[in-house]
Amino acid sequence: MRNLILLTVLAAALPCAAQEKNRVKSEESLFLDLQKTGLGSLSEFEEKKKFLETVKLEKQKIQGKMLDNIYENAFDYYRQGNYEDAKDLAVKILAIDPNYQDAQMLLEASNQLRGSLRPGISEKLMIEDRFKTALSYYNEGRIVEAHAKMSEVVKLSPNNIKAKYWLARMKEDLKEYYFQKGMEEYNARDLKDSLDNFYNALLIKPKDSRTIEWITRIEDELRQQKANDRLKQALEFYAQGRLKDAYEGLQRALEVQPGDSKATKLLAEVKGEIESGYISSGKKLYGTRRYNEAIGEWDKAKPYTANMSYLNKLIARAREQMKIESDERKRRADEAARRAKAEEEARQKEAEERKKAEEDAKRKGLSAETAAKKPAGVSTENRMAAQQHYMEGLKYFQNSNYDKARDEWTITRQLDPEHADAATGLKRIEQILAGGQ
Repeated sequence: MRNLILLTVLAAALPCAAQEKNRVKSEESLFLDLQKTGLGSLSEFEEKKKFLETVKLEKQKIQGKMLDNIYENAFDYYRQGNYEDAKDLAVKILAIDPNYQDAQMLLEASNQLRGSLRPGISEKLMIEDRFKTALSYYNEGRIVEAHAKMSEVVKLSPNNIKAKYWLARMKEDLKEYYFQKGMEEYNARDLKDSLDNFYNALLIKPKDSRTIEWITRIEDELRQQKANDRLKQALEFYAQGRLKDAYEGLQRALEVQPGDSKATKLLAEVKGEIESGYISSGKKLYGTRRYNEAIGEWDKAKPYTANMSYLNKLIARAREQMKIESDERKRRADEAARRAKAEEEARQKEAEERKKAEEDAKRKGLSAETAAKKPAGVSTENRMAAQQHYMEGLKYFQNSNYDKARDEWTITRQLDPEHADAATGLKRIEQILAGGQ
């Protein structure tokens, strides 16, 4: 923020900056403006981080543009022979951006010429001296330094035809220098430094097909190297049984090198193992009737499956079984409720019959003791037990196990002599055993 404020003050002080209408905004004001245009609140940390990075980049662009404008004014002072003001602006530019090389060059030149009694002659001598230094570097084979020094000569003296000629010549040699450095680094298998040098060569001569060919080749090798590193790490995870880590590593390898056949094949195997693990776990949970957990496991298998219909069938079967068991529980509950109601009604009926028998006995003059001795029919407990034995006998009968059925129905008749269905069943068994239809 301090640098932006200083830039604003500097821009206001320059003659050409008086027309500048836009002022530099702080992060807070930019944030508010973006909110007004529909950005809304940024609640997530990553979103806020990206937003602040965008603000930072915009600030750098604004700062760079303003520094360039200030440098142009400083250079105008220099060309007018006003070295003091040129120096002051160069110092202020470097205070904001110490890496601004042209400002550093202008500062050195202004310091060298400041206070000269014959500025034109002194400048000419200074330019000549730098020109000779550049040629000296060139003759010594110090191409990078020679090019940089000759670039300064051309910048400080734009109409110097001789300097422009030598700069163009050095530029071609510099391109070749970076190309050869790139080849050396490549042969030493330092692919990253090699690529940097080839890109430096390309910046000097952007359409050089030989440089482009080598950049393409090295970038392919770097991608393959990166993919191999990720594949190797994924294989280590796979060997350790860390299937998900292996899966993610293989995906990253394929992002770098999409056509890698080894990574593609291994990814399919890893996905299959992960899927099998989830399916197996789900089946175990299904076997213990933990259906919701089983469905959860099968859902987890979906991102890894090549057969989605099979997983959907497993899930559908589990849901169907849940419904069947739910309906069965409801049926049993209803049956228990009906049985309890029937038992209660039977108890009430028995109590009413007993009460009626006692009243009848009183009317007939019988004692309570005599009335109590009179048979009161089959008890509720015996009737229920008889019905259970009847149902068991019915199962045996339906399975053609007539001996067992007869035993159960015999017990039924003993418990409840009036059980008509048991009596009918016993007669039917006798007919069947006797050869009747």
